[in-house]
Amino acid sequence: MGGVKQRSLLALLLLAHGRPVATERLIDDIWGERPPETARKSIQKYVSNLRDSLGAGRIRTIDRGYAVQLEPGELDLGRFEETARSAAAAPAPRAATELRHAFALVVREPLADLRDQPWAETEVARLDELLLMTAEIRHDAELDLGEHRRLIPGLEDLAAKHPYRERFLEQLMLALYRSGRQADALAAYRRGATRLRTDLGLEPSESLRALEERILNHDPLLTPRPQGPPWRRRTRPRYAKRLLALGTALAVAAAASLWIVTAGAQHRSTLGKRIVLLDTRNGKVIAQWPYRDYRFPWVTTGNGKFWLASFTNGFTEVDPRSGRILRRLLPPFGNATNLALPVGHSIWFTGRVGLARYDLRSNRVVARFTPFHPRQGFGLYGIARGAGSLWVASVEQNEVLRVNPRTGAVEARIPVPKPWWLANGNGGLWVSSDSEGLLRIDPTSNSIAAIARVPEPIDAVVVGNGFVWATNSKRGTASKVDRGGRIVATYRTGRGAHEPSFSAGKLWVSNEKEGSLTSIDAATGRLRTFRFGRRLGTEAALGRYVMFAITA
Repeated sequence: MGGVKQRSLLALLLLAHGRPVATERLIDDIWGERPPETARKSIQKYVSNLRDSLGAGRIRTIDRGYAVQLEPGELDLGRFEETARSAAAAPAPRAATELRHAFALVVREPLADLRDQPWAETEVARLDELLLMTAEIRHDAELDLGEHRRLIPGLEDLAAKHPYRERFLEQLMLALYRSGRQADALAAYRRGATRLRTDLGLEPSESLRALEERILNHDPLLTPRPQGPPWRRRTRPRYAKRLLALGTALAVAAAASLWIVTAGAQHRSTLGKRIVLLDTRNGKVIAQWPYRDYRFPWVTTGNGKFWLASFTNGFTEVDPRSGRILRRLLPPFGNATNLALPVGHSIWFTGRVGLARYDLRSNRVVARFTPFHPRQGFGLYGIARGAGSLWVASVEQNEVLRVNPRTGAVEARIPVPKPWWLANGNGGLWVSSDSEGLLRIDPTSNSIAAIARVPEPIDAVVVGNGFVWATNSKRGTASKVDRGGRIVATYRTGRGAHEPSFSAGKLWVSNEKEGSLTSIDAATGRLRTFRFGRRLGTEAALGRYVMFAITA
């Protein structure tokens, strides 16, 4: 297939999955900032060579670029991603079989002979993350089928190669324990915990510590299921809670009454650590899911649905009225994903390696952009849509980027010191800055039009009812700001006020340390509080419904 640049061109076309790639982008990716004057002619020559090798009809000239002609299922990457999606909705026996077939397509590491090319860094990170996440899912399925002994050598290798990926260590500990090797399971935990403390100064995650304790206590729920023919096993796999599209939400146990303080009424609660969907009109829990299945959760809304993101369970769409899980998808950047913005038939994702659009109709990523230096460590964070553009925050570059959603071109760069959260409305784009407070960008001039000296640190920003709202967890407050940057009201909601959301004329705030949720009526300023007596994390509101996490 020719030299490295010709192979790079073919790889870039294949990674576009049949979509046209502009010649300018190909030149940019292959040669970087200083392409030779002959770059365009070289591209034409490479395309001609590839047509000779692959057939004249394989590579089409479209507008000012090229597209590769692919038949359905012809690209191994496409087959791998499709098989992974199919396995996500399958029972454990079928899922394990399908994922084995998927990994049979992986004969060596992705882009093996092109990894040192500058353009490949983003794609290599994405593909490596895809393989690792899918491996975690496969191992969960195989563990649920009682294949722990066979998995030990491979998990030992993965845990050693990826010492900071705690899920592999958890799976290794479980496989060792189920094989009668309790001492080895505990030794593996100690090695992994020591590595985390020494290298990163971090303690093991709560789920990892909990597994160690369960092993020490010989928790009977850790014992393996009886092995036998798959059709005779009554499997209810743990991994299915992570990825299986549940037809109905978990029913609320009779004992799971709620501790609510609202209008002076109090009710006892026994809700534990979990994700909860609450009807605030009557105080009833519609659905709940174990926190261990959604580690590091974050909730948002879009298109009339809740979206629940987590490191362990991808991105999950939930019906607010029934709690039914409608679909799950793997974020395009895996665990390197930062935030998501559902808009119409798309979800836009920001991450360490760029910006991506996932199409909900075709269930695949249809666009990827890198509007910043690819070696930037943190990537893009806050994201908003407005004035016909996408707006994204680049914390390390100290700027907000205005991006054309169709082409990915950067239309404007607005300097903002350490921008994090973005929200569109109330006269422009609002940005939280670590040093400047709350800023409004006028989209007609791409310049700062107002500054609100909201007390720092600002945890998050939302727009609603003609005002912009910002929370401060240290002060336990929510600030209400008009379009001119004037703070018109400050509400004390509770210690650890964070994760604001706005719906149906009300601001909702999760008071982490207070263990409560507070709503503020934007018109009257009336506060209403739901108390749970447990530490709370993420929350989002949608009409009368609120989804939130009880984290401790």
